[in-house]
Amino acid sequence: MYFNPANSAQYNYNSQTKPILKSLIQRFIGSNPEIPYNPVVDFPDQYPYNRKGWCKVSMEKEFDYLEVGKKVAAYTNWTAENDREATLILECYGPTTVFVDKVQVFVSNPSQENCRTENAIPILLKKGWNQLVIITEKTPLGFGFSIRSDKPQWDPTHFYRNADYFLPMLGFNCSEFSGNLSLENFVEPSWIEEKEEISSKAEETYLVKIAITDANQVLTYRGNGKLYFNDGTQILNEKAIQITHNDGWLDLIYKGTALSEDLAKISGPSNIENNWLYCGPVSSSENFVTDFKTIQLSPDREKIYWRVPIKGAYIRLARNAPLFAHWTYWMGVTLYGLLEASDFFDEVSWKEYALASVKQITDYDQYGQWDKEKYNYTIINTQFYWLDELDDCGSFGNLMLESLNYQKNESAILIAERIADFMEAGVLRQPDGAFYRSNETMWVDDLYMSTPFLVRYWELTRNEQYLNDAIKQFYFFKERFFLEEKQIMSHIFDTRFKKANNIPWSRGNGWVIFSLSELLNKLPEDHVERPKLVKFYNQLVTGLLAQQDEKGLWHQIIDDETTYSESSCSAMFICALSRGIRNGYLDEELIEISTKAIQRAWKGLITYCIDKNGNLYGVCRGSGFSFSRDYYKSLGWLLNDAHGIGIVALAGVEYEKVIQFVTDKS
Repeated sequence: MYFNPANSAQYNYNSQTKPILKSLIQRFIGSNPEIPYNPVVDFPDQYPYNRKGWCKVSMEKEFDYLEVGKKVAAYTNWTAENDREATLILECYGPTTVFVDKVQVFVSNPSQENCRTENAIPILLKKGWNQLVIITEKTPLGFGFSIRSDKPQWDPTHFYRNADYFLPMLGFNCSEFSGNLSLENFVEPSWIEEKEEISSKAEETYLVKIAITDANQVLTYRGNGKLYFNDGTQILNEKAIQITHNDGWLDLIYKGTALSEDLAKISGPSNIENNWLYCGPVSSSENFVTDFKTIQLSPDREKIYWRVPIKGAYIRLARNAPLFAHWTYWMGVTLYGLLEASDFFDEVSWKEYALASVKQITDYDQYGQWDKEKYNYTIINTQFYWLDELDDCGSFGNLMLESLNYQKNESAILIAERIADFMEAGVLRQPDGAFYRSNETMWVDDLYMSTPFLVRYWELTRNEQYLNDAIKQFYFFKERFFLEEKQIMSHIFDTRFKKANNIPWSRGNGWVIFSLSELLNKLPEDHVERPKLVKFYNQLVTGLLAQQDEKGLWHQIIDDETTYSESSCSAMFICALSRGIRNGYLDEELIEISTKAIQRAWKGLITYCIDKNGNLYGVCRGSGFSFSRDYYKSLGWLLNDAHGIGIVALAGVEYEKVIQFVTDKS
């Protein structure tokens, strides 16, 4: 048991599905509010990133006066939404020591220096800001280090310096370091602002955003340049104006030659001397849109964005919400479940939340593409703009296409075109066309990371190549992964040794049969490949039914009852079984036993895995891969993990649908 039986959802809600899902979904939404992307200050020339997420911290220019053998300490912060494990990857020129929250976690030896190795440093992050101090020594080869996380596409590592400024600031505070390798009595250096005066010889047009902290303010302007509201209304000199704002910013248009000097001549109850952004000069022929989504154009038609009046400083957007408007494969599944549950239980707010998440992502796609082109490594939706493997795009792309059934979204269609092109031409394939990964492995997970999107994209475009590709992937994967004796799937296939690992990981099997149900739900009844796919589906059902435990659930390793009951796979199996019954592709002799299996599985979830407060237990953490069963046994579960929330919501919907279907038939 994950909790006291008296705290179960089943006990407290009398097995009523809607209030159980309401507690689950609204707890999730409450923990992940609708926070917009927010501006942060970056110094990209000082701390550049490359396309693989490496941040290069060079001491060469700032500390060129130091002799070989001298040391510099670089201070920064790594943020975490919750207490968790993480792995820092470090390349260094000279002897290097790393502290996290004043605890030493790494000291290099000579074989780990000279930028010859990527040093993996396991650390524990606490919720909030974690101070990171890296002390490095100058050598004849160089001075500094490169740094990132071990999974830069999923776990973006953008480091925040301590700075007394009105916006968060990326970067490092660096200073000479002397004495022994201890942080005792050593004070972190302060960030020193280097102001930049914005002016020009001829009149230029600039966009301006002033941070307004009070709900209502009266401001007066006494500058020489012309200042306008963004609707074109001019602000007259020395005439008090009432400002009412709703997003924290006053948007203005400035025309003149002395932007910094003139903005300093705005007076009011709040200090705005430094609390402003500018973009420009911009082309005066444009119809100005001053939001953060829009990339502006200079008079020379160059793409430009917001800045602050500090030397070398540029504005970028960062995600400050744990999961809202966050492009990851697990959020693709989560929001899909919220949409389905919203429809079935007539809870409009769940749908609005899911669609708002999608819309925020697609609305900022122009910015995201520009940010990657300009800075190599994005802060928002890093996984999508990384776009290296199927799980970078397929799951959320599938959800995005599903969202088109609820709202028009031209940006979503354009993004889907890029994903389709990537799947067809960018993903690695075996000679027969099977998808595989750059580390020379195939994962059953990739059936969900590809085929539901391909099927929906076929629906959108009616281009048969996408449907055919989805069908063939199931054949390719069955050939390599299927455990004939048990009629379930291995998790991994090594393409070098041409061997499967023969370990039936629970959620991996969930991805397979759930994806197959997505395909069969949409495949035309008369399609020539349908009988073969239906046979495979029924084989999987037979294998899975044989592995259901006495609680009605399935284990973390499906054929190992000593491993824990895993909730996300159990939910996927409920969904796939229900769809087979309702849509007529489950064999007749399996319908009764499958119906009972669904009932037992749903009762197991609400009794053993969901508590009265809507907390979800028993969701396996994201998996790597291994040919050792001990590795999969070591994969613990996480509380309220997003791999499980949406699919459990969808399982509740499918449970209600199949019970109603069977009742109506009888």
